[in-house]
Amino acid sequence: MLPSQTLLSDSATSVPLRTGTGQELMLWAIVMAGGSGTRLWPLSSERHPKPLLRILPGKKTLLEATLKRISTLIPPSRTFVVGNHAHLAALRKCALKVPRSQVLGEPVLRNTAATVALGTSIIFKRDPDALILMIPADHKVSDQRRFEAAVKLGARMARRTRSFSVFGVRPTFASPSYGYVEIGKRLSGSAFELTRFVEKPTIRRARRFIRSGKFLWHAGIFLAEARTILNSLKEYQPRLTHLIRTLRVRKGTVAPARTFRHLPNLSFDYAVLERLKRANVIRCDFEWSDIGTWQSLEALWPKDRYQNALFSAAEAIDARRNLVYSNEKPVCLYGVRDLVIVETPEVLFISRKLDSESFRRAVSRLKRKIGMRFVSFPLPRRGRGSR
Repeated sequence: MLPSQTLLSDSATSVPLRTGTGQELMLWAIVMAGGSGTRLWPLSSERHPKPLLRILPGKKTLLEATLKRISTLIPPSRTFVVGNHAHLAALRKCALKVPRSQVLGEPVLRNTAATVALGTSIIFKRDPDALILMIPADHKVSDQRRFEAAVKLGARMARRTRSFSVFGVRPTFASPSYGYVEIGKRLSGSAFELTRFVEKPTIRRARRFIRSGKFLWHAGIFLAEARTILNSLKEYQPRLTHLIRTLRVRKGTVAPARTFRHLPNLSFDYAVLERLKRANVIRCDFEWSDIGTWQSLEALWPKDRYQNALFSAAEAIDARRNLVYSNEKPVCLYGVRDLVIVETPEVLFISRKLDSESFRRAVSRLKRKIGMRFVSFPLPRRGRGSR
């Protein structure tokens, strides 16, 4: 039964957090660090997943940046990091302040429904009144103050309504790569009733969403009471709930692996959130990116005067709007435009800029054809740019 005695013996004192109204909130966090980031291949791969990469200016991995972001609201003693068991050592290295027993390694990838169920079951044993923030490890948020305000509002609304607070970001352009949430009646400040979820729409439909002013990008972040999460899982995913209860966790290792392999391979969005009869949407005013595509990285990397994003040892002559990553070899561009060039020691990938779904299909085809598991490496020094 979850959790094991070893896990329960870890002392994690809940330090109260107070909102502006003085309400005491016991916030916990589950940082979801299991994604491989297929659309950032060949830099991101199953062996070197996106949360463990240093792909933004600075020295932190995406996981380290996320842990720092939430640390002002939730101490490491109330933080869990959940990823793949194959990366457990690397995850712990990035999460040095989080107790080792709270960095969990899943034996196989089973999507976010299993991750949420596993982490929530453990936290509920420790703190039945816990409020839990579920947050991906590999997103970029630009405004710390506004992020904290959104989390506090989400926690207050989740406690008040005994429901989920789903975080939505104001869209800055019509994207078919993101899911959307439609907002309804205003509840309080930037909190609204959830009308519906819409999975990745066509570009034409996404443009209509933007014009309506009623749709937000679904940021993949949500917050709810532990008992609300578990009750929802029991209602909508009874088989998952039953199997989770048979697992045990000791020193960060989830067992038995054969049981975990039988868990439904479902996202929590599909398994629970899209089936809810009632939920809150927190409209977030911070800049956000899921860093899910090379194009999204292009928006975050520094550019030269010809709009080449060169995070590498690269020279660009009469070249415009290219994105270049190189691990070691210098890359020379001459007279080319709108290319993605990614060089690692094992793979050189060159492509015109594709929409994310086309890129995902292309990567899947290439990996099947070449038949190898690709390795990714830390970012090099930034190049000198264009002339």
